[in-house]
Amino acid sequence: MNVPDFVVSAPPHIHSAYTVRRLMLASIAAMLPPLAAGFWAFGPDALRVAAIAVASAAAWDLVLQRIFGKPLSIADGSAAAYGLLFALLLPASAPWWLVCLGTLVLLLLGKHVYGGLGCNPFNGVLIAYAALMLSYPGLMQDLPVPTAEDIMTESAPLVELKDKGPEDAEAAFPLAELFVGSRKVTGAIGEISPLAVLGGGLFLIATRTIPWIIPAAFLAGLAGLSGLFRLLDPQTYASPLFHLLAGGAFLSAFLIAPDWPTSPVTRAGRFCYGLLAGALAFAIRAWSQWPEGAYFAVFLASLLTPLLDRLRPAVFGARFTRRRPVRHRPAGL
Repeated sequence: MNVPDFVVSAPPHIHSAYTVRRLMLASIAAMLPPLAAGFWAFGPDALRVAAIAVASAAAWDLVLQRIFGKPLSIADGSAAAYGLLFALLLPASAPWWLVCLGTLVLLLLGKHVYGGLGCNPFNGVLIAYAALMLSYPGLMQDLPVPTAEDIMTESAPLVELKDKGPEDAEAAFPLAELFVGSRKVTGAIGEISPLAVLGGGLFLIATRTIPWIIPAAFLAGLAGLSGLFRLLDPQTYASPLFHLLAGGAFLSAFLIAPDWPTSPVTRAGRFCYGLLAGALAFAIRAWSQWPEGAYFAVFLASLLTPLLDRLRPAVFGARFTRRRPVRHRPAGL
């Protein structure tokens, strides 16, 4: 059999030290501070959910690789990283079978049916979250009671906002406690301390694991639109700081929105993607039945990633037509 002397493999052709394993380990390290905050607020139940999510994700990944005839790649850490991220979106009271079902949906519909890691057009963590939220809303919204003795409400901040309005919600949850984290606040495991999420996010940006522009644009979109409506009707809409610090805004901005396969690669595309996701997060919170809209907002914005990637600067010295760029020739040539 004749073997060609030169074989061109599938892109990318530029290699660097940023291996899949290194990226996943960095992501896991960034998720440890919010997991620690969840453990501080909810106790061993938070670690139980995280351990089940990581172990079941690794097991499902191994089984599905066998079924789909793919080479075993469990050592790259992707299953553990996505399983841990999924755990941060769950309540600490989630039963074991719900966690295992979610990781199965994550790996099957968010990875393997599309051909494997990097081929998925949708974020598997958000697919699993949406599937469980629509199928088992009672269990997904059954949040643990805060452990502090002097709590003003047992509801999550965004639930309080939806039910009683901005005045009562902002009185029950001071901004300092929302930012640092408090045992007076309930929510998903990863929503307790935006400060912890910020620390992990800054680590990812410093190590160039994620681009800074997506988190910045997401937070700007959420703050900008919520601030506008706060000025128009302060009796109905909460302050921008409350929207930034309550719920999963920081978690979405730093750990979910910058997902590599489902986010744009161009600078303009990343800015528009983050801005759109942040604006959609406020819209869902304000005008839908769901108290938390950040996760659904990122999922909806990611559907436009192929279009947003077309936002690119023009080639210097060329004007584009529908078919091909036409380059200007200097006079006299």
